[in-house]
Amino acid sequence: MDIQEFFQKSAGRWSSIKSNHHVDVTQQQSGKSTLEMQLLEPSDAAIAQLCEKQGVNPSQITCAARVQWDGFVEGETSNQKGSLVMAAIAHPDDQRQGKLLRAIGNFGVPAPASEFAFGENNEITITTEQEGLLTVERIWYESDNVRLRHSKIHRPDGSNSVTFCSEVRLISAPAK
Repeated sequence: MDIQEFFQKSAGRWSSIKSNHHVDVTQQQSGKSTLEMQLLEPSDAAIAQLCEKQGVNPSQITCAARVQWDGFVEGETSNQKGSLVMAAIAHPDDQRQGKLLRAIGNFGVPAPASEFAFGENNEITITTEQEGLLTVERIWYESDNVRLRHSKIHRPDGSNSVTFCSEVRLISAPAK
């Protein structure tokens, strides 16, 4: 699998069940959400704006998408609702690795660029570093309609948390 195949396979609406574990305080939380990923053309205005903010030439974009979510986490008083746009820049010689650019929310606030790489079993690992915070997320498919996500967050103060999500496809994206 390469990044284009991954984006295409991820498009559609998903039901996600999430479990968080804050390792240092042995606190656990669970939640549920609906995620929807819509593929975008690299020429989309939101992607052009992301490229401008990240100082990237839009012609470098391999594939792009918009992701929206709506859900809750146990113990929280309000729903977690949001969106982001993301664009992948595959390595010129290997579509299985490269950079992932993201802008979160309505204001298009850029997140730090992440590195992505696919492993031998077609799982993608996304690594993001910012000011001592390290996030490593791994996503893999059990079937076309079931995917799993696992992330580890290492904070500068030494605290850690892990998250596991199981996701089931509700609606496939329309064919292009």
